[in-house]
Amino acid sequence: MATIREEQRALTRRRVLEAAARVFARRGFHGASVQEIAREAGATTGAIYSNFAGKEDLYLAVFDEHVATQIREYTERFARGRGVDERSRGGADYWMAQLRDDPDFFPLYMEFWAHAIRDPQLRPRFAERFAAFRETFARQVEEGARDVGLEPPPGFAARMGTVLNALGNGLAMEKLTDPDAVPDELLGDTISMIFNALVIAARSEEGMSP
Repeated sequence: MATIREEQRALTRRRVLEAAARVFARRGFHGASVQEIAREAGATTGAIYSNFAGKEDLYLAVFDEHVATQIREYTERFARGRGVDERSRGGADYWMAQLRDDPDFFPLYMEFWAHAIRDPQLRPRFAERFAAFRETFARQVEEGARDVGLEPPPGFAARMGTVLNALGNGLAMEKLTDPDAVPDELLGDTISMIFNALVIAARSEEGMSP
């Protein structure tokens, strides 16, 4: 059973994470300060440093929560889809909606990405979290292939997971730069086209009708 001290520490951590998410979105990673996050949370900087090693650690904790939420949504939407087309579009449409409804997140993510890849100690910590999306999409590729009676060759799902993640991030950059150039349905249309083409090609090789 948690002690009162442990409950207070957990509550402080939650307030700090929520405040950090708001301040990072408003100021960006480099523009945000631990002092401003502390004020936003109604906490002291000492309370923040007792829970987090610093601003980088705090951002990674915020990002962890974002990753968990995104992966849960992608998994649930994929599971609800009926057939290759619906499954292909579910997560893609959700990502496009996220860019519209929370436009501050992706620029913040890209700012931290540019910071992390220049730091040899921080880079692997960020890469570990980044890989969670590729792994999720790879699992969905494997499940989707098996649902239509196909067995992907070794390594294929992992490579496709990388392609899908890169495609989503690339179109996000295009859409936030020039929203009118990227219709909301473009990502879903592209992923659906890729998977339908793969299914047709695989069945043709097996001598099956599409």
